[in-house]
Amino acid sequence: MIAFCGLNCAECPAYTGTTTGDEQQLEKMNQEFGSEETDAVDFVCLGCKYKDSKLIATDCARCTIRMCAMERHKDFCATCEEFETCDRMKPYRRGGETELDKRNALIRAKFYRQN
Repeated sequence: MIAFCGLNCAECPAYTGTTTGDEQQLEKMNQEFGSEETDAVDFVCLGCKYKDSKLIATDCARCTIRMCAMERHKDFCATCEEFETCDRMKPYRRGGETELDKRNALIRAKFYRQN
């Protein structure tokens, strides 16, 4: 699954821990990124594309990029007219050299292709 922002969920420890049933991996995520109020279940995640936030890691459910894409009815941020200037996406752009940049460029090229 590819997230709204273009991240590959298959590379995310929360997603892979959930899809493989690896509770230890989810506990490790909680130890590294959680707080006193969280536990491993807070990191159960099936990808941010679900509308029901109970299926998404707690932090991902609050993601402003996710919320924006859903409000604008976009499958991917790369298909948004404001993608190139978006302040939310700015931290994820790395000058076109990362896999994320290349993936978003391909999504954008396909979406805006003139037939």
